[in-house]
Amino acid sequence: MNKDYRYQLESKRLTGHQPRKLTCPQCGRRKCLVRYVDTRDGNQYVADHVGKCDHQHSCGYHYTPSDYYRDNQWAREHAATTLQPATPPAPLPPFQPLDMQYVRRSHSPQSTLWQWFTNDVAKRLSLSADDVRRVYHDYQLGATRRSDVIFWQIDRQGQVHGGHIMQYHADGHRGGYQGWVHVPLIRAGLLPVDWTLYQCLYGEHLLSHYPDRHVCLVESEKTALIMAAVRPEHLWLATAGSGGLSPERLNALRGRRVTLFPDSGCYQKWARQMQLTTGILYNLSPRLECYRPNTDLADLVLGEAQPP
Repeated sequence: MNKDYRYQLESKRLTGHQPRKLTCPQCGRRKCLVRYVDTRDGNQYVADHVGKCDHQHSCGYHYTPSDYYRDNQWAREHAATTLQPATPPAPLPPFQPLDMQYVRRSHSPQSTLWQWFTNDVAKRLSLSADDVRRVYHDYQLGATRRSDVIFWQIDRQGQVHGGHIMQYHADGHRGGYQGWVHVPLIRAGLLPVDWTLYQCLYGEHLLSHYPDRHVCLVESEKTALIMAAVRPEHLWLATAGSGGLSPERLNALRGRRVTLFPDSGCYQKWARQMQLTTGILYNLSPRLECYRPNTDLADLVLGEAQPP
């Protein structure tokens, strides 16, 4: 094991014990996330979501220490004042937006998720055709050839940061596959091999379209879509994962009134993360804490929320 690398994936050879694997924040499978440890700090974990999923092909989640310190400036500054790495970290590649043509080409209602939305959710919640059409166009929903949905992350300047591909079943529940649009583009030679994903909030581009709306922030992109149809007087954005609440991504919300709705079980985590953010007038709602873990607002409005 090369000790020149300060941050390494936990292994028995490195720590003397079997890795303590956690639930993957992307695919949701238990005991499959191997975390990174800091070899210069007694093999302490960097953070519970900084690691690599065992399911490389069906999930592919890999959130590295460099990703974490890029998204969390406070943590990078803390690490710099405690222990220095053996070698200076390589500079991160500059942000390179994806061509908007990919968004336009994929814009389609043929994903399984959107079919469920139009055929099931719209009827259950008595949504009008205009409500459904507005959400579809506002969030520029895409679909792959095999009917997986593409959630495009576009910033307030109209730059495309990435496309989150997710598989859903006909009942609106998630399937096993998740991925990103840039992966096949790199394989096809349409993007450089060092192209780096810099995520932004899902729906961020709508901030300039609706400058006076109160912003509501949830975790799931699907939840943002449902709430945008049900409560259109607010602007609904999503972090695209519980680890997406970083100060860098939240910069886009400066000057806006924001209410955050963490999934049940995530209230304290979001509270700690928001303490690191300045310049945002926000309210953190504990509304979902009385339900089973991982319950979100979509479960509530669809009548699927269950008590603990």
